[in-house]
Amino acid sequence: MKRVAAFLILLPIGIIIISLAVANRQEVVVAIPPQIGDAPLYTFTLPLFALVFGAVIVGLVVGGFATWIRQGKHRKRAREQKVKASKMEFEAKKQTERADALVETLTSEQRALGALGLTKPSNAA
Repeated sequence: MKRVAAFLILLPIGIIIISLAVANRQEVVVAIPPQIGDAPLYTFTLPLFALVFGAVIVGLVVGGFATWIRQGKHRKRAREQKVKASKMEFEAKKQTERADALVETLTSEQRALGALGLTKPSNAA
């Protein structure tokens, strides 16, 4: 099902990209920096579709990096919460083991008293 959905989404996108590339094959001159002084520092020519697709890709990368930077505080908090949860889990396990040991101690005391024919005195006074 996922393959069909991906195919139905990617096929039209691919057709649009190919048609834009075919329609915009003319060469454009790119000057870096654009006309400061008499002549630019560096110039090159490339097809218009390559310039547009390159700009889109650079925008996606820069936007993704900016988002990653902005979400850093959330990732840090998640790491801290993971460490805290791990510590709490360890403490809970330790307390469970301690409670089991106490239950075992009480059970062995009750068995010893039962073997002697005695009952454990009640705490109600």
